[in-house]
Amino acid sequence: MKSTGKSLKSALDLAMERLEKRDGAMARLTDAQKTALAEVDRKTKAKQAELEILGSDRLAKAGEDPEKIELIKTEQRAEIEKIKVRAEEEKERIRKGAAS
Repeated sequence: MKSTGKSLKSALDLAMERLEKRDGAMARLTDAQKTALAEVDRKTKAKQAELEILGSDRLAKAGEDPEKIELIKTEQRAEIEKIKVRAEEEKERIRKGAAS
């Protein structure tokens, strides 16, 4: 394989190039924004894991009661959805800083 003198591009860089070709130029993210976005993802995953652990404990205590089990699962899904929505809102605020 020949070396073209160009460095390898990350998947993010390649995706951004495809989006630019399709939708026009987009704001570039700074390293600080990329770090902040990664931190939001890390915290979101940690919160989800915590909820799953707490939910497992609650399910174990619910025993065989199907109504309690369904209530716990419904509450857990709603909490996870809230966490995801908040994370996306935070990520959008971070991304909008790139347009400034």
